[in-house]
Amino acid sequence: MKTNTLARVNAIFGLISGIVLLLAPVIMFIMAVGAAAATEDADVTVGTLTGLSIILSLVKIAVLVLGIVAIVYYKDDERVTNAPSVLLIVGGAVGLIPFLGWVGGILTIIGGSLYFGTLKKFVIEE
Repeated sequence: MKTNTLARVNAIFGLISGIVLLLAPVIMFIMAVGAAAATEDADVTVGTLTGLSIILSLVKIAVLVLGIVAIVYYKDDERVTNAPSVLLIVGGAVGLIPFLGWVGGILTIIGGSLYFGTLKKFVIEE
């Protein structure tokens, strides 16, 4: 019998990472302005943005991997449909396209929300 642990992880990670990806352009702008004003050194500003970009890319890849793992894990389970996993996969893939990370964030939030909806289908075993 399949457990709901992966669905919980996907739901929580999908919502949190989707919100982060949705707000990433604003966060990057604020960090760039702050780093430029604090140091007046272009190398520090570029380094800050490069580091944040790498972190966001790793989050997008993690969303993509979690979607793939979940679609394989819940393949024969009637409680979990393919829609949340597909949305995580598409959200992670679209997020990797430059300037479309916010669209991937929206799709990831929807996928995470659908996973929260599937959690009520699991029976709590005690």
